[in-house]
Amino acid sequence: QLQAEFDGYKPYIRVRVNNSTELKLQVDTGASFSLLWDTAPVRQLRLQQGYLLEVGGFGQQQDSAAFQAELASVAVGPALFEKVQVAVIPMAGTGYFLKPEEATFDGVIGHDLLRHFSWVFDRSRGQISLSPQPYQAADNEQLQPFTISWRKVVVQSSLQLNSHTRIDQELLLDTGSRHYLKINQAYLDNNNIQLDGTLRDGADFGMSGRHANQRGKIRELKLGGQTMAPVPANILPADDEDDWWLVGSGVLMQHRLVLDYLSQRWLLQPLPLQPFQARFNLTGLELRKLTNGRFIVRDNLNPALQGWLQVGEEVTQMNGIGSENI
Repeated sequence: QLQAEFDGYKPYIRVRVNNSTELKLQVDTGASFSLLWDTAPVRQLRLQQGYLLEVGGFGQQQDSAAFQAELASVAVGPALFEKVQVAVIPMAGTGYFLKPEEATFDGVIGHDLLRHFSWVFDRSRGQISLSPQPYQAADNEQLQPFTISWRKVVVQSSLQLNSHTRIDQELLLDTGSRHYLKINQAYLDNNNIQLDGTLRDGADFGMSGRHANQRGKIRELKLGGQTMAPVPANILPADDEDDWWLVGSGVLMQHRLVLDYLSQRWLLQPLPLQPFQARFNLTGLELRKLTNGRFIVRDNLNPALQGWLQVGEEVTQMNGIGSENI
């Protein structure tokens, strides 16, 4: 069992770096490699700057400027890694953050370290565990295979996009995304597919800055032996029909998730008395938590709110409840 935390649906663990400094890292199956922000604990490590990097991904602005550095050691629970290469991203030079106080965690643990273990995520119990041995399934557990593409986990799914269109689609598992599902706008356009119901404007923020999209919902998602309906979806602009098909923590962490890199099998198991819930924000207002406990307005595409709630402003309370308690 690791020292685990869940912020909303996103999973985090505490690791010890260079035998001295504790860091809070997001467990991100959507990250090809591990990275650190230049938070106060990371600056205390006094890492030597190596070669320059550009870290990309989501976003339609510039990639994030970064540099390579080497950690003498990283302890993930009882597992010890030595001479670990990471990307260090100065927060002032990335479109991911508006201000440094948005960095409520110190970095990301990615595929380079994740791949050595079988992992079990149980948000209902606040637990994350790992093992250096393949997962031993119980009699009532049916694990399914996955593949690795571009150092990311790929699984099979079936999507009922609207009342009359169903497709089988490979999805990347992305525990680093708080969203439910991300689908490809180019595929929908090229095949004349429209989702049922109203679409709203929204935006995500990745290593390449802001990525505008639309928000809606699909009728049904079949994934890992489970069926969920309806499922919120972000519709992402793309040049290639194969890009940006992802399932995030909004789906994954509403289940018990087994991710066994050693045998390349996985399990999505319903939680007792906790059916899947499609709670999500369609107001066009994007908020992020700050280290001071408040929320920052990261983006605002809602005409009814734009006149009085500006990007960069901080929200101190909602409905009389202090933001630090939300």
